[in-house]
Amino acid sequence: MFAKLLRRPAIVRLRRSCWPIIPIAVAILYWGFQLQWSVTADLQIPEAHVIRLLACLIFAVSAFLLKPKAWRRHTYLLYALCVLLLILVMIIGRETNNSRRWIDMFSGFKIQPSEFMKLALILALAKWFADHPRPRNLSQLFKPAVMCFAPAFLVLIEPDLGTSLVFIPLFLTMVWMSGLPWKKYRWLLFLPLLLAPSAWLVIQDYQKERVMTWWHQNELSPEEIAAEGYHLWHSKLAVGSGGWQGYGWGQGPENRLGRLPERHNDFVFPVIAEESGFVGATFFLLLYSLLGLLLIFSSSRHRCKFTRLVLAGVGIHFLSHMVINVGVTLGVWPTTGLPLPMISFGGSSMMVS
Repeated sequence: MFAKLLRRPAIVRLRRSCWPIIPIAVAILYWGFQLQWSVTADLQIPEAHVIRLLACLIFAVSAFLLKPKAWRRHTYLLYALCVLLLILVMIIGRETNNSRRWIDMFSGFKIQPSEFMKLALILALAKWFADHPRPRNLSQLFKPAVMCFAPAFLVLIEPDLGTSLVFIPLFLTMVWMSGLPWKKYRWLLFLPLLLAPSAWLVIQDYQKERVMTWWHQNELSPEEIAAEGYHLWHSKLAVGSGGWQGYGWGQGPENRLGRLPERHNDFVFPVIAEESGFVGATFFLLLYSLLGLLLIFSSSRHRCKFTRLVLAGVGIHFLSHMVINVGVTLGVWPTTGLPLPMISFGGSSMMVS
């Protein structure tokens, strides 16, 4: 009886999975819960975040019980549905901070289609490259490139520059793992660098302002600190004031005094650095990096190419979000909105992760 249970498909997949990923993911989720608790006004338990965690746990278990063949069979349907939602959000989406990114559902619940598009894109690209292995030249990448950059454009015009940027490393990773020769692949790496300056011609005025603020961030006037440089200045102040060991949970002055904007979402890392210090922040980054790297390395254990590509894509999903999100809060990149999966507040991001 017990032996028969162990031979069930779901149990077999669980036994073959990379076990360290599970406790690492649980640790990151718990850290996110502590942070969301810390940023509440009266240090009350974040009930909304708890509900999201429970809902996402049910979603994760349900997704795990589905066989890879089922995911592969319905991949393009999921992709088409997400593209439709991206178009719909521009028509009926809620406008917040001069952008349309959310669709109101019921009882105050809302979804962010661009978050679900990330998962759909990983699955769609994995299926395409699994069905068309080892492309030999760049012309064979036209269809997957359209699959990637068409939704990226829809996200960009919401506007949501941060989310649209993470589509690029996803595409590059899938192409590399598909077996494109290096002589061809290197052009995909150099081309974005060559085209990057031309982006100045298409980005909006407030985005140009952010770039200029980032460029001379160490020479900001008091007026600029109080205006366009406010996010970056207080973010770096929170990170630097944490010292080696930090102020302790719920004790960071930038956090408790409410001077750190979006500290529950895009600027959650400065709260980690302020409360946990350099030691805690470094440990967090190592833990988060380990999650992404384990997903990538564990992909080699699977014979199914679709599964390998999906695991690698999910690993890059976490790593690219960490690099962009944390880099923005440290002043490495210009300010752009992008959550830190499993840490930031938000049901759509949590569910996809």
